[in-house]
Parts: sequence; structure tokens; C-alpha cells
Amino acid sequence: MIWLSIVWQDLTQVNMTHQRLRTEFSAKLLSASSLAELKNQNLRLEQRLQLLERQLPGPYEMDLLFADMYRSGRARHLRFELLRPAELNAQEPYAHQRIALRVSGRYEDLTGFAADIAGLAWLVSIQSFTLIPTKDGRLLMDAVVRTLRPLDTASDQAATKVTP
Repeated sequence: MIWLSIVWQDLTQVNMTHQRLRTEFSAKLLSASSLAELKNQNLRLEQRLQLLERQLPGPYEMDLLFADMYRSGRARHLRFELLRPAELNAQEPYAHQRIALRVSGRYEDLTGFAADIAGLAWLVSIQSFTLIPTKDGRLLMDAVVRTLRPLDTASDQAATKVTP
């Protein structure tokens, strides 16, 4: 009788372990079934990232970015007082480039200029801008334009040593 009681306890313990393992297996099987979907989603995200990275200005395209910004401002009859890049902030995997910008003009021209900057071929954003009225009825826009670009180790090391 004691022997039967011990066997019964072992059987109960094995059944509990079996039930626990079956539950764990079901959970892992469920997560493994969505692995194909996750791989597809990861592939789509990588493709989107590559598309966005192509819109970042390269180290040799920064002059073109400045020229495009200046050209779009002049087309809107804005007066540039400042267009100066700050020191390059190199952080993996991209370099952050800030550009100090000060232009004056009418409100409609400044908003059109901001829209033109947003429509450039490169990814740029206007941050921390202020509008100050001037004596001649125009507005002075003081802003920081920020862009990212892929790191090019040789030219970026030289660029970070030079302080504008």
C-alpha cells in the first residue's frame, strides 16, 4: 500500500510536469509562428531605413544643401544675416549637423521659406526658431536647422577638429 502511494505521488508529479511543459511548448510554438511575420516586418523596416538614408546629405553634399537653402531664401526675397554650420557632432551611426540661420522678411515669405526647406531633397528640420519684429515692419527669424548624415570616418574626423 505504501508502495502504491509513492507511485501515485510520482505519477501526479510527472503529470504536473507534463502539463507545465505542454503549456510552455504551446507558448513557444505561438511565438515561433509569428517569426515569419516579424522577419517580413524587419525586412520592410530595413528597406524604409535605406530609403531614408539615401535622403541624407553626404559629406560632400553639404555645400549643395547650403546653396539650396540660400537659393530658396533669395527666391522668396529674404535677407540672410547668418547661415553658419556649427561643429559637426559625430555619433554612431550618423553625424548631426546644426546650421545657425538668421533671415528677415515678410511673414508669408518666411513661412514659404520654411516650407521650401522642408521640401528639399535632403532630410532637414527647423528647430528652436523665434520670430522678432523689426523696425521696418519685417520679421527676423532666428532658427537652427538640423540635418543628419552618414559618417565618413576620414572626412568627419577632420571636420570635427575644425571649429567654424
